[in-house]
Amino acid sequence: MPTLVTAGTAAALFSLGALLLGAAGQVSAQHEAQVAADLAAVAGASAVYRGEDGCTVAAAVAGDNGASLRDCRGAGADLTVTARIRGREVTSTAGPV
Repeated sequence: MPTLVTAGTAAALFSLGALLLGAAGQVSAQHEAQVAADLAAVAGASAVYRGEDGCTVAAAVAGDNGASLRDCRGAGADLTVTARIRGREVTSTAGPV
């Protein structure tokens, strides 16, 4: 009987560990996507200010940070981008201050 209890406890701990690792991976992906979106939006807005295509610059910056640019929209001098990393999408907006 003690072996059965030990096996059950080990299985429960293993399952909990796997669950925690999965959750940590999702949190990490969320943070990486947020950083990529923020950097892409700022770089793209700076490009718009210089008279360049902000979405092209934003896509390059997102790619350099391991993300794909899912959406890019300009509204005046503001640029809103959506970046995606490992299933997580984050939207960020930047423009002149």
